[in-house]
Amino acid sequence: MNETVLIGKSEKFLDRIAWEKIDLSEISTLEEFLKTYQYLKENLDELQDLKENMESRGYKAPYRSLARYGSSAPGEVVVEELYEVNRHNQYFRMKAAAKKNVLDRAKSSISSHKIALGHLEDYGSLKCISCGKSFRVHEFSDLNQEDNIIKCTCNSPDFKLEVNEHHSSRIGIIPELPLSGNYMVLMSQLTPLGRESFKIIMKLLKQERKGVVKTVSLVIKVMESGRWIRKRVTQDADDNLNYESELRKKYGPNVRIEFLQFQRKKPTIINDKHTRTALSLAYARFSEKFLKKFADEILNDHLNLEMVELYDELLLKAESFNPILWEADETVSEARKMEFNRLLIDHGMMNENEEINSDLKKDLKLRTEIQKNIFTLIPITLISWDILKYYLITSYDRRTTYSGPFPYLRYNLDRNQIKVFQDFDLDVIEILKNFMKEKIDYIPSMQKTILKKFEIEQKMKGLNMKTNPSAFGAAIVNLESELDIKTCADVFSVNIKDIEMEKENINTMGKPKTKKAKKFMEMIKK
Repeated sequence: MNETVLIGKSEKFLDRIAWEKIDLSEISTLEEFLKTYQYLKENLDELQDLKENMESRGYKAPYRSLARYGSSAPGEVVVEELYEVNRHNQYFRMKAAAKKNVLDRAKSSISSHKIALGHLEDYGSLKCISCGKSFRVHEFSDLNQEDNIIKCTCNSPDFKLEVNEHHSSRIGIIPELPLSGNYMVLMSQLTPLGRESFKIIMKLLKQERKGVVKTVSLVIKVMESGRWIRKRVTQDADDNLNYESELRKKYGPNVRIEFLQFQRKKPTIINDKHTRTALSLAYARFSEKFLKKFADEILNDHLNLEMVELYDELLLKAESFNPILWEADETVSEARKMEFNRLLIDHGMMNENEEINSDLKKDLKLRTEIQKNIFTLIPITLISWDILKYYLITSYDRRTTYSGPFPYLRYNLDRNQIKVFQDFDLDVIEILKNFMKEKIDYIPSMQKTILKKFEIEQKMKGLNMKTNPSAFGAAIVNLESELDIKTCADVFSVNIKDIEMEKENINTMGKPKTKKAKKFMEMIKK
């Protein structure tokens, strides 16, 4: 395929995605759920084919080919030849920029589609009405299909959508994702508060883990044909690996290590820049829509909104005032300021000494503080809660084998990464509970709670313990944060009995249960 044709085909496909909006109003129905999932899956498959095609043609490093075209040539060059060289140079740079931009846009679109599909898969599953067997939505393509009708293994075509009440997904962000790869356009449309939230979320998701050894470079000497030969080798790092014994297996017993160097990596919380950008943008845009709907109602609970809005109206009127300047040293800004003061005095919002009403002054200051300290925190709190909840209600094995609603998310975090998840603001929690009807609550010592979850998961390795993941997470929250058990049950949508059972499992973990085991432990202690 010609390069120009490939670029044009890719851009046309991405533009088509931009025009086709996703409607989630009927997403709780099986038909609409499958329709949305299939649409996103087909897009993802096409995008991945385009990406592979572009990368095979060198789109990852498009400027490399420009090395052979310089703005100057050796020896004497006439003006006409120099002009032609520069013209060709400019042409190839434009082509290289087009390649780079379309590949970047395709990668962003792929990341956004993966996020959307992950949220849908976590949101619900398909349940056969006949036999009661459940399938994840990505498994429906493996079922028997005739005339585009999916059938269960029991040959029944009757399914229903079973919404997962324990999900940590937020399908409302799907329409806010840069599904067409137009993340730069969407970023420019954010309000100042939205841009501030976007930057903070990006920084949060980019928090690095402390250096982890990835590979080991070694310089070794081996005996070959009666003489010592020096070699450079690289091995993947492993905490329990004896490098010397491994080298002896490969090069013989006489191998000697002369030099050893560790290469470290610092993986981030979400280890993909396009996924970080897409998530940050989606949560910022989702929160902006929420605030656009409820901001006035929220502000009205804290201040005299009618008076503040009148102040804004008078300010706007004064800024559009077109004065006639009588004094030579008078400026337009001064005239408009005088007009604004006059309007405030006429409406009883300022006295003759040009002092603003104390209640109004207090409300203006309070509005600024709410917008800066609360509205900015709403998208940050939402994504922090969704990620933390995902860690709490999923097992270690599930996180390592299934990407979920947060692709490229680390399966566990270290202390350096967990420190970015600060305890939530109480005012923000109340707003989310009252206006968004979120199942969320203030959890004291959130960092300590998550660390405890990871610690217990390490102890559970090899014990073959079966747990109720959601109740298990709620039990840890109840034990570590001292949040009462009823609130934990409400937040995680589980029964109190299930939480108590998981608490008992946690408390007895590693302790002997049978009489023989207890007697054996007593003998060891003696």
